[in-house]
Order: sequence, then structure tokens, then C-alpha cells
Amino acid sequence: MHQPFFDDLRTLMYPSALLHTFGVNGKVSGSVGAAGEIGGGVVVILHGPRGCGFHYRHSARRRHQPFYPLLCSDLTEREIICGGADALRRTVSEAWERYRPALILIVPTPVSDILNEDIRAVAEASRTQGIRVAAVQSELFSHRDKNYSRTRVRELARQKITGDNRLELELKGCGFTEALWALVEQVMEPQPPLPRSVNIETVGWGSEGTLVLKEIGSFLGQCGINVHCWIPSAPLELLITAPAARLNLVKRVRWARRMKERFGTDYLHLGGAGRYTGLEGIALFYRDIGEKLGLLDEMEPLIAAETEKALAQTETARRTLADYRCALVCRGLQTAPLRLKLYASLGLPISHICLILTPEMRREMALTPELEAQLMDRIQDAAGLYAGGSPILLNPGEAELREVFAVVDAVVGTGDVTLEGLGAPLIPAMSETVSLSFESYVRNVFRLCDRLSARTARDELILNRMPFQTRYYPLYDGSESLWAKEMWERMWLYRKEDVQ
Repeated sequence: MHQPFFDDLRTLMYPSALLHTFGVNGKVSGSVGAAGEIGGGVVVILHGPRGCGFHYRHSARRRHQPFYPLLCSDLTEREIICGGADALRRTVSEAWERYRPALILIVPTPVSDILNEDIRAVAEASRTQGIRVAAVQSELFSHRDKNYSRTRVRELARQKITGDNRLELELKGCGFTEALWALVEQVMEPQPPLPRSVNIETVGWGSEGTLVLKEIGSFLGQCGINVHCWIPSAPLELLITAPAARLNLVKRVRWARRMKERFGTDYLHLGGAGRYTGLEGIALFYRDIGEKLGLLDEMEPLIAAETEKALAQTETARRTLADYRCALVCRGLQTAPLRLKLYASLGLPISHICLILTPEMRREMALTPELEAQLMDRIQDAAGLYAGGSPILLNPGEAELREVFAVVDAVVGTGDVTLEGLGAPLIPAMSETVSLSFESYVRNVFRLCDRLSARTARDELILNRMPFQTRYYPLYDGSESLWAKEMWERMWLYRKEDVQ
């Protein structure tokens, strides 16, 4: 009971989207976070000035827990100009003598990335001396690179609502993928294959991730499938043997492709494009695993039994949810189809769909009229499939919102407090919960039912008196943070555009 509470608390204090969108523009955070997941005996060396080492003990990916075994090559100004390979070699030797770790992971900082330091060569030379060293190579210095977000929107516009065309949308940005790539390239070793076995990537599962992963492992165990390795949350000696598994279940596809190229390990990509949303999606998730392992016929009765069990457990709650009328509010056009599919699976009727798309969002995502029309078509299709063709309002004004909110029981899909006091209570979105276990579906139904039964219109919140800039929510109007955001956009998003 305690773990989901603290996971929720950390997520709300440091929202992942905020960290990835306006976080430090380098690759240190994700790489340090990946190292912190490995089960002991790992020392990280940040190759850069000592300030990097000071700030990243508390990395965004491990915001709840410092990563203590972290050293820094402490580059001087001269070394930054002339090259810091000698300083890095010296730091590797010092780390080995001091800690005798199972693995030294060299992580570049923006400084060494810009200098294009050959940290792989230092790692290879150290391995010849009997020191297990791996070096993370940044794919791009910028975090998050604007091209990634814009490319992802274009790919999403082509993705079917059902996810049947299985487009693999890559997650890039914070250095986590590069760290896993380094493990595949420099740590893992060929192994005899283990039948009926899988590896599961462990980071990115939302506020109940630890619990959901245990439940997935338990159901796979009922099907006679063993979870060989939790990547990267496993002891180093087990990570070395990860290629023994028949299948990788992954959130980030790039390292899994490399593992398939190098070791032949197949993978199943658990992207956020809607294929595995809702109870039917959970059942499809396990069927896809069965198909990959050649065990579908054997698993089908167990999947059907768990599906029926979940429906029976939630029957009364879903009947209660069916009596509500709710409005869905989304900022942007990307998430609305998935939210509609999710709420339909939970049994909640959506009577109105309100979309907020500011000029700034259009520019940040490089939305052309054609691309915007494609995304709107996806929402129309989703409304027809999952919301009975409910009306869609794009950028409704306050009067329109009050008119909609007056005829619904609650507003779902957003935690935007600027909408409080407009006539309907807000039910916070459950977007931070990744539901791929049957038990998590049951919890989500009951959670939504409880939130709706306890809904309260909060017209006099202290937050209502705060000067939020609605086009840049949750930033304040006229505040330093708003100016900082504009500076960030000019330096990163628009740096190759004609911005005055």
C-alpha cells in the first residue's frame, strides 16, 4: 500500500513531462538513473567539470534517492580546451583502486559531448587491464532534441487508434536509452538460450510500476514463462546473461533493436500508441507475448479466464460509472484518442471533448495544417469508436466551457486548476499509471469510481487566486519562469528559425 503512495507523490512533485521538456539539456540524468537501477557494485564517472558531478547526485530520473557512488573527472579549463582523456584515465584508475567495483560506467557531460571526447577508447583500454568499464556514447547532445518531439507527432498521426499497424515510436532524450545501449554493447555476453523466458525493461511504468511489474511476472509465471532479467534493475552478473532470454519486453526500442542484431533476442515494443490500452489491450499484450514465444494456444485459456475475472470483479463499479456524463479536456491533440479509449474500457461515458491547442503548441510541434487535420481525424475516429460520436470543441472559450460543464457530472483528463470553478468538478488524469496487468485494470476502475463518487466542485481554491498563464500552464503570468521558458525556446526549439 505504501509504495504506490510514494510513487504518486514523487511523480506529482516532479512530473516526468516537465522534467523532460524543460530539464537540463544534456544526457547525464537518464544515464545516471539507469546506473542507479543496477543492483549494486556500479560506480559512475561523469566526464566533465566538477559542477556536473555535484548537481547530478540527485538526477531527475532518481529524484527520490541520490546516487552516491558517483565520481567526476573534474576537467580543468585547460583540459576542456586541449582534451581530457588523461584526466579520465586517471579517474578510472582511482575509482578502481578505491572501490573495486563490479562495473565502472563512464557518462559524458555536455562539455565532453561538445568536445567529442573518445571515451569509448579509454573504456576499451581499461578493459585490457582487467577493469570492467563501459562508456555511454551520447546520440545527440541536446535534451530533449526538438526533432524528436516533432517527428513523434508526425508518426503518431499515422498510427491507427487500435495500434494495429504497430509503429515503433522511439523514446529519446535523457540518456537512458544510450546507457542501455552501452550495456548491450559492452557488458552483455552471448548465452545459451533459455526456453520460455523473457526480459522486462523496468523504467517508465508509471506510478504503480513496481506493483504492475510484479503482477505481470506473476501471470507469466502461471503461463510457465520465466522472467529471466529485469533490465536494468538487476544485479550486474544477471545483466551479463540477459541475452539468454527468448524475448525482451521493452519501452524503448532502440537498445532492443541492437540487442536483436547482436544476440538474436527478439523484442516486443510496448509503445504508447494505444494497442495495449484498456482491458482488451491487456489481453492483447499477453497474446502478443504468446505469439512471439509460440505459446499462444497454451496461454489463451488463461488469458480468457483472467479477462472474465476482471470483468466480474468490476461489473458493479462499471455499471455505476455508466450512469455518469463527463467531459474530456486535453491540452494538445496527441493524447485525446488514447484517453477516449481508456475511459471507454473503464466504462465511463464521455459526452463532450474539449481540446486546447495554443499557437505556442502549434509552433513547438511544427504543426502544419495538413498534420493538424490528420491529428483531428484521429480524434474524430476515436470519438466515433469510443465516445458515441460526442461533439469536439477546439479551443472553447470560457462561456463555451461553462455551457459544457453545466451539463456534465465531472471533467476528466486534466489536472488544470484554471478550469476549477467553471461549473463542474475536476477528476485528475490517470496518465501516469501504465496498466498492463489485469489487477491494475481492476484498480483503475475502482479508483475512477471512487474519485467520481467523492467529486467536489472546488470554487474557492487558493490555487484559483494564483496568476497562472493559461497558454503556458502551469507557469505564472509575468514570472521569471515564463521568461526562462521563452529563453529556452529561443535557444533550443527555435534556434534555427528566424526568431527575433
